[in-house]
Amino acid sequence: MEILWCITGAGHLLDDSFRFMHKFSKKQGITIAFSRAGYEVAGMYGLLDSVNRYSKEIILGQEQGFSSPIVGRLAKKEYDLVIVAPCTANTVAKVVNGIADSLVSNIVAQAVKSKTPIYVLPTDVEKIQETEIPIMIDPKTCRNCEICPPVEVCPNSAFLRSDKVRIDLLKCNACRICIEKCKCGAISFGKKVKINIRDVDIENTKKLRKTEGIKVIENLDEIDLCY
Repeated sequence: MEILWCITGAGHLLDDSFRFMHKFSKKQGITIAFSRAGYEVAGMYGLLDSVNRYSKEIILGQEQGFSSPIVGRLAKKEYDLVIVAPCTANTVAKVVNGIADSLVSNIVAQAVKSKTPIYVLPTDVEKIQETEIPIMIDPKTCRNCEICPPVEVCPNSAFLRSDKVRIDLLKCNACRICIEKCKCGAISFGKKVKINIRDVDIENTKKLRKTEGIKVIENLDEIDLCY
């Protein structure tokens, strides 16, 4: 079975998705399609190094232009299954409103047209959700040291100073060296926080459940590979 697995720009459920991807890749051929935001966020969580182990091919949204010509493969029935996990509220909104102006939303649209089975794992389902965030500096703990060891040792130059020490997450690859070097214990990774989901995003997820050709799932164990 050939699987086209789409990654959008959500941190929530991202690690779960990569674990299942690894599980599936032992028996299935997996092509990974990253939205532009998906590729950036996977980097922030330090997951990009494992991608080559899980996939036979990687497709990047930033390399697909505006027309996403790669979706022509769906019309040729090159994939048996499309999985979008995690799927952001932004991508859900596009799909339920028939918009296909990005790599992943275009893949979903073409998969429906070619009657390729689609599984979608939305991130914004309940009003209050707990999620994990990438590297962060606790402003209450940080002393804004004149000589900041994390700034000095970061291999990606991901730290910057403005009014205080900050992290440029687009440069961070979650190597976590900074956590060990911070004398104040102000830096953490994977901190759990509770967030309030917008009503419009919850409604769009409900609409997605009624969308033709799409099966919305709450966890990846619901995926049936027996096609």
